[in-house]
Amino acid sequence: MSSTLSPGQRMYEMLMESQYWPPATMLEYQRSQLGQLLKHARAHVPFYKNRLDPVFRENGELNWDRWHEIPIVTRADLRDRREEMLATQMPPGHGSTKTYHSSGSSGVPIAIEATAIWAVANGAAGRRFYEQQGMDPAKARATFSSVNAAGSAFHEEYYLARTPSRPVSDADALQDIVINRRLSETRTLDLLESKGVSYAVDITNNIEVLARANLKRKKPIRLEVILGFGQGLTAEQRNLFRESFGARSLSTYSSEEGGLMACQCGESFHYHINAEIGLVEMLSAGGKAGAPGEAGRVIVTPFFSTALPLIRYDQGDTAEFLPPCACGSELPVIGNITGRQDQFMQFPGGRRSAAGLNQKMLRENLNALAFQLAQVETFKIELRFVPARPGLPIDADQIVAHLRQLIHPELDVVFKPVDKMPLNPGGKFQRIVSEIPPQN
Repeated sequence: MSSTLSPGQRMYEMLMESQYWPPATMLEYQRSQLGQLLKHARAHVPFYKNRLDPVFRENGELNWDRWHEIPIVTRADLRDRREEMLATQMPPGHGSTKTYHSSGSSGVPIAIEATAIWAVANGAAGRRFYEQQGMDPAKARATFSSVNAAGSAFHEEYYLARTPSRPVSDADALQDIVINRRLSETRTLDLLESKGVSYAVDITNNIEVLARANLKRKKPIRLEVILGFGQGLTAEQRNLFRESFGARSLSTYSSEEGGLMACQCGESFHYHINAEIGLVEMLSAGGKAGAPGEAGRVIVTPFFSTALPLIRYDQGDTAEFLPPCACGSELPVIGNITGRQDQFMQFPGGRRSAAGLNQKMLRENLNALAFQLAQVETFKIELRFVPARPGLPIDADQIVAHLRQLIHPELDVVFKPVDKMPLNPGGKFQRIVSEIPPQN
């Protein structure tokens, strides 16, 4: 690889080769990356000063047989001990940092500090995914947001965003159209058509609402690919997207904390781990490495998160390792990923998703660590929340107005403080649940 290539291009070219490395070669590479991360964290991150002792021998060498003894990092650690987890010094060449806020889908909102090299690595993995799926990076792509380019209230219909992670060459940065989530489905579909969008990227349930609206159009719009994230893609949704848009359905497994951890292989329901940019483990109920086909907690260690290292971070999901894939890639295979799967609200006129929910406003006005919207009757929402400081007043009027505008104008909102967020049978917190029988 030429030294004149940009970091992103060099990383991309390496990933195109490394997906075929034999497992022993990949393990050697991963341990070289982990070794650098561990030594950096131990020396420059207060949180890890003694936490990594099990894997360090007296002479400073690493004992990989004791990797499993490193304590698991939790989302609560990120919330409560973030300052301790920030690096006091950065490795050379890792670039500037940027703060990303998670959606708090697990009930504990947190902020990640990402490096420039972390963005490069994830962008290169995304480009590999496009290449594997036969997607043209020069074609128009639409994403959706509740805030504008400045991170404030989104009053315009859309804006164009530079996307340096997708270009054919790093000299050119493509423009994505970022559409306001608050627009009606009709207007959103009009924009997708007028802007010549080929690929639509959004939370899977939100795309389902759009797909159902598209079927009602006199002339439904056509898309090439639906790329879902944040929620599992069901066979029913895949069939709907093909019927409505004529589109293939793909998905990735990613998070603000873990980055782009895995990408779907073809149109199957399994995923290849991006093993060159992070270590992904599955832990069984007893805390041991899960056997193939055994569901386990997803534990991730991103190699390039050096500004705020996450060494053995509990992603809050479960998944299974699966047998090697017949596609030719040597990258590890996982499937049956279970994570946040927000439900729809059900009303006589049809189902509604709460896309565009102003989570920051709700948390601040509730003075809450976490909250859940539960539809307990057709027009009654129970807003359950864990108070950050019990006894503080609630600004109910703004919250009720927001929910009525977003979900349904006839909503009755009941506020219910709780000690802990309820979990679903799989042990996962869901922000939006419907607890009424399905309506025909």
